[in-house]
Amino acid sequence: MAFKSINPATGEEIATYPAHDAADIDRLLQRAWDTWWSWSQEPASVRAAFLERLAGLLEERADRYAALITSEMGKLVGEARNEVVKAAGGARHFAAQGQEYLRDEAIPGTPGKVVYQSLGPLFGVMPWNLPFWQVLRFFIPAAMAGNVVLVKHADSVQGSARAIEELVRDAGGPDGLYTNLAIRRDAVAGIIADPRIRAVTVTGSTGAGRAVAEAAGAHGKKAVLELGGSDPFIIFEDADFEKAVKLGIVSRFSNNAQSCIAAKRFIVARPIYDRYVRAYAEAANALPVGDPMSADTRLGPLAKADLIATTRRQIADAQAAGGQVIAGGDKLDRPGNYFAPTVITGLDPNAAIAQEEFFGPVALMFPFDTEDEAVALANATEYGLGGAVWSSDAEKAARVAGRLEAGAVFINDFVRSDARAPFGGVKGSGFGRELGALGARELTNAKLVWTA
Repeated sequence: MAFKSINPATGEEIATYPAHDAADIDRLLQRAWDTWWSWSQEPASVRAAFLERLAGLLEERADRYAALITSEMGKLVGEARNEVVKAAGGARHFAAQGQEYLRDEAIPGTPGKVVYQSLGPLFGVMPWNLPFWQVLRFFIPAAMAGNVVLVKHADSVQGSARAIEELVRDAGGPDGLYTNLAIRRDAVAGIIADPRIRAVTVTGSTGAGRAVAEAAGAHGKKAVLELGGSDPFIIFEDADFEKAVKLGIVSRFSNNAQSCIAAKRFIVARPIYDRYVRAYAEAANALPVGDPMSADTRLGPLAKADLIATTRRQIADAQAAGGQVIAGGDKLDRPGNYFAPTVITGLDPNAAIAQEEFFGPVALMFPFDTEDEAVALANATEYGLGGAVWSSDAEKAARVAGRLEAGAVFINDFVRSDARAPFGGVKGSGFGRELGALGARELTNAKLVWTA
């Protein structure tokens, strides 16, 4: 069955793409395996030069790729361009720093050293919400380490999937360095089981990640999981109020409110709670919602039609648990998957929507009285991806950051990934790290060499 790309701003079909059959999959796996042996033997300087060329092409084609991303998943075209440019920056970073990250490490006081070597072909299961950056932030350090990758991209962004494969080839990557596998979900377990696959990484829902981890574990293969999030955004009374409102809006509604590291639960000190809620709701109501190709738009459509029904169900669950919708609350009456920016107060922290990840433009507001209560509310989900703490008291902010169960905490800012820093979560948000020195080494063989 072919894949279809649908423009979420209009509901119109963009293109159809053929799927790979079993014979195609076997051929592509073998090609990747064969390519690994030659690619892993290339000097690190050759791999770094490839990443520099990749970065240059991403910058040259940023407008073209941005238009593709916007058409397939509805991201604002300016944000889409930033995504492509960010990937170029990631390639340049690993071209410059990758050799240092992967340098042999002497073990003090011993005749031993740790050598970081490639593992082999890696399999990635990737999401639609960051169709270039998410794939490339996995591919870039993996390729620098001498690995090759095969990617099952999301069904709805197959145009982006093919564009990335073309990009790698045009940058001088050998056939098999990057392979787009146009496959359905039911083919994933079989690929993980194939002996030519050495490790697997997945970015997606907690359920999908657990299924992949189970399949990888059954075959003794390493897995890296970057899964869902329900990030807290804690605001103390002494925070920079206006900045906390402004960046709270950015964190929640960027990428059309479809980011795992977006602020979703706003935990606000009671003395400023009512004021913050009013200011936030006013700002949310004022967001220009519309055509993602327009520079004036601040919130575009949800990427897929089924997200409308899911968001409606989650809002209804919130209302049943005592939540009050003070802004938005439903789909906008226009073609496309447009949903009004929504703010909910008065919600029981144990309500389903507060415990689930949600990919709709919904912000949940909770008051707190003490630091301990704020931390308890922040940690009261199965997720542990990111979190933000807002306070002018540096000691208090650092103390609270240290108590949050999260892979990343930002103080007086909103959470985002950076090629220079490790990224990943804990608890139901997964394990393993991407990016930075830790990410560079995550999918390598840390081999001990001991010289007598």
